Amino acid sequence: MTGSAAASGGPLRPGPTTPSPGGSALRPLVLAQLISLTGTHVTALALPTLAILLLDAGPVAAALIFALEYGARGLTAPLVGVLIDSVRSPRRLLVANDLLHALVVASVPAMYLLDVLSLPYLVVVAACSGILSGVTDISINAVLPRLVPADRLVGANASLAGARAAGQIAGPAVGGLLVQALGAALAIAVDTVSYLASAVVFSRLRGADRSAPAEPAVTTPVPRRVALRRSAADLRTALREGLGTFREIPLLGRLALATAALNVGGAGLGALYTLYAYRTLGLSPFQVGALWGVNSAAALAAVATARRVLGRFGLDRSIALFAPVAAGSLLLIPAASLAAPLLLFVIYELIFGYCATVWSVASATLQQRLVPAERLGRVIAFSRTVSILAVPVGALVGGVAADVWGLPGTLTGFALVALAGTATVTGTIRRERHRNDPAAAVDTDARAPWSGPVTGEAPR
Repeated sequence: MTGSAAASGGPLRPGPTTPSPGGSALRPLVLAQLISLTGTHVTALALPTLAILLLDAGPVAAALIFALEYGARGLTAPLVGVLIDSVRSPRRLLVANDLLHALVVASVPAMYLLDVLSLPYLVVVAACSGILSGVTDISINAVLPRLVPADRLVGANASLAGARAAGQIAGPAVGGLLVQALGAALAIAVDTVSYLASAVVFSRLRGADRSAPAEPAVTTPVPRRVALRRSAADLRTALREGLGTFREIPLLGRLALATAALNVGGAGLGALYTLYAYRTLGLSPFQVGALWGVNSAAALAAVATARRVLGRFGLDRSIALFAPVAAGSLLLIPAASLAAPLLLFVIYELIFGYCATVWSVASATLQQRLVPAERLGRVIAFSRTVSILAVPVGALVGGVAADVWGLPGTLTGFALVALAGTATVTGTIRRERHRNDPAAAVDTDARAPWSGPVTGEAPR
């Protein structure tokens, strides 16, 4: 493991890399992100469908599948971050991870055909799928600064956000068609192809690997017990270094807390969104599906205009502005019970889809600029732990609270939590950023030329 990169006391910067000056190195990453996320959405739809329709799972079991997928991903993220920062070839890690993901997913239809598929096994698959998806997500964000120069990070993050938005459109649609046409088990079998295709694309990734280390000196073999103790000590040191970065740059913690606040509110509303739309507001399935499309269109518009918007406002002010605006738009959901529900939902989807996506691009870019490359995987991982674990917490608390306070009251409460959390923690980001990065006062990568856990997806 590497030592502290901030020992000199200067502002933290990405470590020495040789990023590609062109966009060719980025294309495999964007394409693999699109393919991988589309496959993830197909699996996310097919697994609970299989549990409910074939194995007669009840609400608790269905919620457990959802919670474990996110929970396992969040809890293992710090170890994933250490792995990503320590491997010499992230490309090989991504390829191996996708091949393993394909094997895990393919085991479901195999167990089904053998007539031995069970609910506990689906729960295990959901947890494993969540962990493997986390490896892909953290790896992509960690290797990005090695592929593009610093003055093109905004555009690169916008491209990845566009791939995520497209995957969020294609994934549920493809998943729905496959489940309808083939059944949930065979739909998962077809979905295995997406992970294999993603592995092929990742194998073409160039520029992400570190240079080969110097030839190690010949050492005397050590007992296995001693080697294990050393490995455990190295792991603890690596985790402490990752956490230490948050102490050195406090605004990194603020970014993670702002995302967590938005995710708690969004998940609390998302767990009740469909029930509220159908039973309280009387919307039709067609209208609900159309609203999803509005959100995705807004996210794509944000991707197309991210460079211009961030160039006008700068990274710090954009972060402090767009997260609270996205959170504030959540108040339009309970307000829809008072008047013009469809109109208010359309306005909400437009605001949230646009602002959450711009926030995601800005915060990812700022994080990549301030954190040394050799620590970036761990910093992203710890941030993901905080933000991802907020999702099952918000969803489960939302379901319980709705029984006590009713749907409108619960929705209002979660929207206020998201608004208060994001407004509080982003208020000092501009001051904190200038203290850690003096160059930010006169220059940001958002203003430089170049050739959506929050992803911009609305609560569902």
